[in-house]
Amino acid sequence: RAIKAHPTHADNLRNYAWFLWRTRRDYDRAEALYERAIEADPNDAHNIADYARFLEKIRRDHDRAETMYERAIKADPNDAHNLADYAWFLWRTRRDYDRAEALYERAIEADPTNADNLGNYARFLRWERRDYDRAETLYKRAIEADPTNADNLGNYAWFLWITSHYDRAEEMYERAIKAHPTHADNLRNYAW
Repeated sequence: RAIKAHPTHADNLRNYAWFLWRTRRDYDRAEALYERAIEADPNDAHNIADYARFLEKIRRDHDRAETMYERAIKADPNDAHNLADYAWFLWRTRRDYDRAEALYERAIEADPTNADNLGNYARFLRWERRDYDRAETLYKRAIEADPTNADNLGNYAWFLWITSHYDRAEEMYERAIKAHPTHADNLRNYAW
């Protein structure tokens, strides 16, 4: 009804597209609404980035997703969430580590207390750069930013375990499980 009342309201179009994607799994209608939202406001970074995530995760159209991520960053060069999502895409999908790292650094600069971005950048540094000192610093910052983020607690516990800090790893796993008692990865890794 909101879209019928105002057919070019970009936020309503995006929100309905997100609902159709995430809840109804009606991907064709979701995509059509994302395209309408971007047509209604071609410079709305949130709409463009949401569509990029849709193209990446649902359509597996990585070329179009990358184009949309780049458009989103151009529309708002300081949106920490979009910067980090694009960094993740470049890291995990494109394997473009240098560009991914540059975007993670921009994301952290844009929002130095975003626990998810700090934790993901720490994972990147651990896995791709093998820079354990910087990774540990970022894990600590991530946990300080959100002490109940089970993903970061569990990833830091794993990091401590692989770097032979077993007592600290156990403490971190216990915190992770307390934060999210049914987190399967943390339960499995702690048991291991």
